[in-house]
Amino acid sequence: MEGQLQNFLYRNPELYDEVYGDSHHLDVLLCERAFHRHLGGTPSSVLDVGCGTGEDVAYFATRGVDAVGVDLQPQMLQRAAQKFPGARFIEADMRSLRLGRSFEAIISFGYAIANLHSDQDIAAALQSFARHAQEGTLLILEALAFQPDMAVARPSQFTIDTPGLRATAQAHYEVDPGRRLLQRRRSWRDAAGKPTAQDFARFRMLAPEELEQKLKAAGFELLEIHDRQSPDGEGLPSGIMVTASRYTTTA
Repeated sequence: MEGQLQNFLYRNPELYDEVYGDSHHLDVLLCERAFHRHLGGTPSSVLDVGCGTGEDVAYFATRGVDAVGVDLQPQMLQRAAQKFPGARFIEADMRSLRLGRSFEAIISFGYAIANLHSDQDIAAALQSFARHAQEGTLLILEALAFQPDMAVARPSQFTIDTPGLRATAQAHYEVDPGRRLLQRRRSWRDAAGKPTAQDFARFRMLAPEELEQKLKAAGFELLEIHDRQSPDGEGLPSGIMVTASRYTTTA
């Protein structure tokens, strides 16, 4: 896991909710469509890996699903527990997660797996998912698609104007095509233009066929792959891909 990761919004999860709260609506919509297509309805149990502040876990829990959220960021989990005291959240690393049970569906959004940079770590995470799967378990996984020009395509600046935060974030991206890493350095300035924080992150990008091979090695059969912004379309214009795969114990 990236030891140098710095994220202002992770350190201030109440602001994270204000900035990214709406994205969870698309998360659950993507899940519900995939559940309908591949499970025939809502699963009885869901494991959310990289659950953040718990919105998706809480959504499924209120619908009678046995939902468990896992994340490595303690501030995010503290926020989740405060917002949803009846839900179950666990601080753990996706590579070494051991809950001793299986789930009918496993989901992972926010391309959490992109924080793992080596093939060995990605394989360990997918094997960890497999340990919590049973025959027919559906895995919905969001990842970054490899695009050599990703740094050019990503937005370099955005402004946040919410009750809790008024600021501008300026990002600089670089791509290491050899290691397939997208590096982001982001500077935050408040409404008056005063510097407030610095972020740093590196994300592993995967070619669609590469991800399919890694899923297969862990026992998951790829069922579909699409762009996050166009769940019924073709291609990967946003660079964010969502996959659905089924776990099988047969070769």
